[in-house]
Amino acid sequence: MTSTLDAHPDTTSDTTEGALTLDERHLALVLDGHVRRFHYVWLRDNSWAAPDRVAQSGERRLVTGAIPDGIRPTTATYDAAAGLEVLWNDGQGCVYSPDWLRRHDYSTGPRRRPRPAVSLWSADASEPPRFAHADVVGTTEGQLAWLDAVALHGAAVVTGVPSEHHEVERFARTVGHVREVAFDRVHDVRHDPAGYNVAHTLGELRPHTDMPSYDWPPSVQLLHFLTNRAAGGESTLVDGWAALAELRREAPEHFATLCRVPVPYQLFSEDEDTWAENPMVTLDTDGEVRLLRFSNQLAQPLAAPFDEVEAFYDAYRHLAGIIDSGRYRASFRSGDGDLVTVHSHRVLHGRLPYDPASGARHLQDVYMDVDDLLARRRVLRGEHKPLPAQTPEEDA
Repeated sequence: MTSTLDAHPDTTSDTTEGALTLDERHLALVLDGHVRRFHYVWLRDNSWAAPDRVAQSGERRLVTGAIPDGIRPTTATYDAAAGLEVLWNDGQGCVYSPDWLRRHDYSTGPRRRPRPAVSLWSADASEPPRFAHADVVGTTEGQLAWLDAVALHGAAVVTGVPSEHHEVERFARTVGHVREVAFDRVHDVRHDPAGYNVAHTLGELRPHTDMPSYDWPPSVQLLHFLTNRAAGGESTLVDGWAALAELRREAPEHFATLCRVPVPYQLFSEDEDTWAENPMVTLDTDGEVRLLRFSNQLAQPLAAPFDEVEAFYDAYRHLAGIIDSGRYRASFRSGDGDLVTVHSHRVLHGRLPYDPASGARHLQDVYMDVDDLLARRRVLRGEHKPLPAQTPEEDA
């Protein structure tokens, strides 16, 4: 079908497949029986015409700010095979394939990349899923299964990792990228009376998230047990998002307080310092939990408005009670060669007390970012490259 700017008013009455109508600022096209509307400026901005894209990479060459305010079609046609062909009043001709239009249709709501599915833990959570090291580093299927588990459950254990120094860093490089922080790239966790962190002590480490003293804390932690022969020291994991879901159901005002009141955190050594002040809970644009910061040991004096202080402590005690209740908690013993993977914007980790006189206990950890793991999953699935709107044969 062919249309010019003054040929048809924008109307939804014509549901003939391929019907095309042009309005002052947008067009409407019937695809699969649905009226799909696209603004002219949006279509022009997303051109795949040869002058508007870098050929070898598909990156945008067109400068959005240079698109005139009055951009509109001189002519527009739609064909089920060829797609939507538009000659714009700036002289550029563009083609938009039917599949591209379907994928990017925003008529009924924003078209965001779907949030990875998550499965919140039950109140009587069991151990996280386990995967053999040889499968994760040696096969695409095994690595995808591990990546899926981290995305879905927030934690997984890789077994049989060689008990060699810095093996955790080599593993990280196999599946993604190490996130640098102010302290050691590979952090040794063992009894150290002179250590700068509570992890170097013998007592219980209550469930917590690491590095809330960064405005954007590392979102993945890999904890590799080179050896664990000491009595005690069982690993504990808590699904913080499940705890927050309970808090949101039972006391939405407490949940809102933790999303609003900033808390300062600090971690430092003789040579380094990290400090950040943010609410404990960060939501995404859909109102879903994106990030939980929970670290009793690193919290600094609250500097909230006077009228917020008691409300904050009421909300904090409520959440802490859920976390300490044993609900949504998995407790298990990590053995030699186990590598515990934690999505640390979601899952809190800790350990029970242990006796160093009873046997050696030494683990090493590094940080990563979950964005890199999700990207790795898309690459392995072949889902990361954009769909061109216009094939090279159609380039103007």
